[in-house]
Amino acid sequence: MGGPWRERGFDPAELGSPRPWSKRHESVAAHQAEQSGLSKVVLAYIAAVAMSFGLMVSLLHRGW
Repeated sequence: MGGPWRERGFDPAELGSPRPWSKRHESVAAHQAEQSGLSKVVLAYIAAVAMSFGLMVSLLHRGW
């Protein structure tokens, strides 16, 4: 590569190798991914219950 990349000392080989994670980071990342998926399911369930309750109240209010 030329131009400003060469002037700044950019090395694409160094960029391609990520630093290794510790075991603690792996377990924290896995735990957060599990919690994220579970919280989405719980929020979807709560939203569905609230929506069905609101729909039922609106239908009762109209006299159905």
